[in-house]
Amino acid sequence: MSLTRRALIQRMAQIGGYSAAFVTMQALGLVPTAEASLLPQLPADFGKGKKIVILGAGIAGLVSAYELCKAGFDCTIIEARNRPGGRAWSVRDGSKVEFTDGTVQTCSWQNDGYLNAGPARIPSIHTTILNYCHDLGVPLEVEVNTSRSALMQSPLLNGGKPVQQRQVIHDTRGYLAELLAKAINQHTLDDALSKEDSARLLDFLSGFGDLNDKGKYVGTPRAGFTVARGAGLTKSALHEPLKFSELLAADFSTGEFYEEQIDWQATMFQPIGGMDRIPYGFARALPAEMIHHDSPVSEITTSDAGVTIAYAKSGTPQTLTADFCICTMPISVLAKTKNNFSPETQKAFTGMPMTALYKIGWESPRFWERENNIYGGISFLHNVVDLVWYPTDKLFSPTGVVVAGFGSERNDVGGMGLGGTSNGKPTPFGSLPTMEAKFDASRTAVEALHPGRSHLLAKPIYVSWSKIPYSLGCFANNHLESSEPAYAQLEKPQGRTYFAGDYLSHLVGWQEGAALSAHHAIERIAKQIRG
Repeated sequence: MSLTRRALIQRMAQIGGYSAAFVTMQALGLVPTAEASLLPQLPADFGKGKKIVILGAGIAGLVSAYELCKAGFDCTIIEARNRPGGRAWSVRDGSKVEFTDGTVQTCSWQNDGYLNAGPARIPSIHTTILNYCHDLGVPLEVEVNTSRSALMQSPLLNGGKPVQQRQVIHDTRGYLAELLAKAINQHTLDDALSKEDSARLLDFLSGFGDLNDKGKYVGTPRAGFTVARGAGLTKSALHEPLKFSELLAADFSTGEFYEEQIDWQATMFQPIGGMDRIPYGFARALPAEMIHHDSPVSEITTSDAGVTIAYAKSGTPQTLTADFCICTMPISVLAKTKNNFSPETQKAFTGMPMTALYKIGWESPRFWERENNIYGGISFLHNVVDLVWYPTDKLFSPTGVVVAGFGSERNDVGGMGLGGTSNGKPTPFGSLPTMEAKFDASRTAVEALHPGRSHLLAKPIYVSWSKIPYSLGCFANNHLESSEPAYAQLEKPQGRTYFAGDYLSHLVGWQEGAALSAHHAIERIAKQIRG
């Protein structure tokens, strides 16, 4: 008797677990294949007798070790920090946030609250990381990246009073639909559209903008109600449409199109308990003695015969020799590390400028849930701190960690939100002179969105990635035209040292990019051994 596809997948799951079932589904064309991955299929004894030293226990380093161990390589990870994960770091009760200038913050949040200081979400299209979560037994939950109940606030709109995102989005859409319908009816698009297509487009615009029978936008239930729908004789009432001129002047396009970017589209995920669950999952899957923590690298010496690494283990000088090296250290740190790389490679370490991203998290009662029906998502405003990101974890619980500020500390690199203004010019968050001034700006943003509630914020934690030791920046701007020579140079091995990290992928800033870059490094090492 022939097997149905469902029965075949069930059999494969019984025999080989999730991974076997997933591969079977890919082969049947039921899910997309991970075509971006270059990971070779290596036999279990392929690396027998070969030593590989991996510099850095971030996602790229951990993925490298995880896959190389399965292929029989003898792996050692040298990590400067006292934890795995690199930027995949969850700040929680007891965590210390130390800056290069000696500033130290100690987190004391209760109820298992945490701040994902680096990556905080996993798109559903990042199948490599999702597969590793399944393999490592890291449970995931949905991350609510956008919410129509979240708020938008500008002094140029609605008298400065915050409005729900659904109002901004659907009023803007309604006005645009009305304008286009008017242009069609006035025959201004006759040269571009046939009579039939004009009629079809008018029908579409009627639904797209919720226009009335005269082609006018006069409001829509999509934008919400001033009097809610209910029982009895009281009738519901719609919001009056916001003024189109004010919507244009406020320019909330960043917030309106936020979820349109492919890596921010639903559905998104997060590990239950914090993003650091992923690196700790890798660490559990590796031999306990493989990762050498508290071991900053002081020198890298590479040749066509092997690699020697000098480092300090808890302050004691050590050296390690291996056949190959996968270097996943941030390029900002590599630029300050002694090495015998070519002048072109040393120049490349400064050829991709690092972003100076920051986050500020506060412990707070969940007033945004009780008073505004906001469950996850992001509010946007025109301010020095230009967004407030609400937690998705432990919804309806007494307290949560709200992010009031996430973006660039400079105005030369685009932030994540709308930006504030000072005398008509963008105000860089990094220009605020003290940490207290930054906390004040963060609190001010919450107050603008939630009047009378900023006093509930407590125990702030500020993470500035350009000041975090062994990071010295968040991620490299490898998408710039000026970065292309550095990217191409770092693709080249230096002797038996290969570079890996999200900066050597086209998914920079994402864990997916780091993992795929690790696969690429393994592929090239395998080719060298075979060749």
